Amino acid sequence: MTRCARAAGSAGAIDRYHDPSPGAMVRIGVAPCSPFSVSSDLLVESRNLARDKGVRLHTHLAETLDEEEFCLARFGRTPVEYLDSLGWLGADVWLAHCVHLSEGAIKRLAATRTGVAHCPSSNARLGAGLAPAHTLHDAGVPVGLGVDGAASQEAGMMVEELRQAVYVARLRAGPTALGTRQALRMATAGGARCLGRDDEIGSLEPGKLADIALWRLDGLGHADITDPVAALVLGPPAPLELLTVNGRVVVAGGELRTADTATLAAEARAAHLRLTKEEP
Repeated sequence: MTRCARAAGSAGAIDRYHDPSPGAMVRIGVAPCSPFSVSSDLLVESRNLARDKGVRLHTHLAETLDEEEFCLARFGRTPVEYLDSLGWLGADVWLAHCVHLSEGAIKRLAATRTGVAHCPSSNARLGAGLAPAHTLHDAGVPVGLGVDGAASQEAGMMVEELRQAVYVARLRAGPTALGTRQALRMATAGGARCLGRDDEIGSLEPGKLADIALWRLDGLGHADITDPVAALVLGPPAPLELLTVNGRVVVAGGELRTADTATLAAEARAAHLRLTKEEP
């Protein structure tokens, strides 16, 4: 695909699908994979397109030491310095991972209000390292929790990232590095802030969308955990009793109410097999 065709395709997708209205369920972001896998020209084009169209920018950054070494050798800069030189940092940007960061890089992310999606399970799955999420949070960087993708984290369960975020922080910096309530704020208000939607979601307040998840904590596994937040974050998996999106019930009594799970599983399996056969 030529550069012009690629840009036209991205612009067309934004024009066709992006919905900037309050409560929108479909929004498009411009997201080249990573600084070591795409050209500087593509990163600049992506920046210009996103800001011209008023959508957000996203990429994976500082995930491994190999990436740090590559950027230093190729560009003479660390990954954060490289993105900064291309005008990529800002309140309309969120970056996945950010495992290997200097003190100066953390200060720069905070100063530019660039968000970070902390993916502790993915980082552990790949052996990438322990991200300084608690340090980023304390420095004022918007930090949310993410699961990355199926290629690097098969479970994909956001609620499990609460526990992993606490564990990673304490492995890095000791038993008081990150509390359970801080982890919960990362998963809710922090994620909303990274996506630029903290005026709509991320907390329960009048005027915000009714995105609500309720877990049952009255079972045997949580009977001896007094603090309900600690029970959710550190206890055994809690049954999901209710999930609403903008007030619409999606899960009730632990059952998905908006689709048939057996049908979805069959379709997903068929799609996977089809794509596997098409690979060269």
